[in-house]
Amino acid sequence: MPRIFAAVLCAALLAGCASTSARPQRAAAIPAPTPRPAWVDGADSGYPRSRFLTGVSSADDLNAAKDRARGEISKVFSAQVTVNSAVAAAEYTSETQGKTLTSSSQNASQNVRAVSQKNLEGVEIAAAWRDPTNGQYFALAVLERSKALASLEERVRETDARTRDLAAQLAGAAEKLQKAKYALKLLGLLKNRADLAADMRVLDPAGASAPGQDVNAARRDAVRALAAVDMALIMTADNSAQVTAAVIKALNGIGIEARVAAAAGGADIAAECEVKLSAVADADPESRWHWHRGTGSVALKEVKTDKTFLNFSAAAKEASASAGEARFKTETALGKKLSAEILRAVSAYLENQ
Repeated sequence: MPRIFAAVLCAALLAGCASTSARPQRAAAIPAPTPRPAWVDGADSGYPRSRFLTGVSSADDLNAAKDRARGEISKVFSAQVTVNSAVAAAEYTSETQGKTLTSSSQNASQNVRAVSQKNLEGVEIAAAWRDPTNGQYFALAVLERSKALASLEERVRETDARTRDLAAQLAGAAEKLQKAKYALKLLGLLKNRADLAADMRVLDPAGASAPGQDVNAARRDAVRALAAVDMALIMTADNSAQVTAAVIKALNGIGIEARVAAAAGGADIAAECEVKLSAVADADPESRWHWHRGTGSVALKEVKTDKTFLNFSAAAKEASASAGEARFKTETALGKKLSAEILRAVSAYLENQ
């Protein structure tokens, strides 16, 4: 009897398995591709221009697409970039507080300087989409005008409060170099305020107001304080017109009117600059290039205390098809290096007064 029951049970199980295997399997559902959004092609994205700035971009990677979309909004603020390319052989040494650094290079260089960098607070990624045909990712970035404008207005109010404090410190300072310290900081703040006002005009062209009278007055006082600093440029050895012009131009850029002098007497700050220029033979006797080398050493001091606050030297070597052009390029390159370091050192010294 047990054998008969077991046989019947096995037969039932086999029949059930056969029935199951014969039943057709349901196919997995394949999601339909997402339609191409209108905003990908610049059509209505649901974010009207009157209320939002928008940016659309694409990339092979989603995060890259998002970053590029944010960058499209940044372009609306007209951030300018200056690219300078140059081929040069150069050597540079700097000595400060007993420490000497030396470096040299001979290559093609490209310097990219961002004139203005925008801190785009409030930019959000509103949507993203992947093109099923090629796998490209698209992203939509948005910036609500009213929120961004409110943030900028708050920053302007903070800047104006700091401007009033610095203007009061400038008015109360007794020494010329102390006044110059506050003047430099004040002009930096006013430049920042002008950048904020420019961004506000992008967000609301009809609503941005002109600088107040106190802002204009603060700028005039700062310019006057820096112009009062007597800076003597004492050139020794080869009197390079290009180096002299570069140093004077750099200092004029921050409002200090440097003058060429034979001695430091009567000046507030003196820059003693020694320049030496010489032709250099090309290592290749078959070469038609003419090389020139220039070296410059500078001592910066406060005349009243006879305190030297920076000693440094720099060198440049340039080539050209003509000897005169090689010398001119060398003087120009050397002037850029010396003027940049003098400007940095003078600004830092004044800020520490």
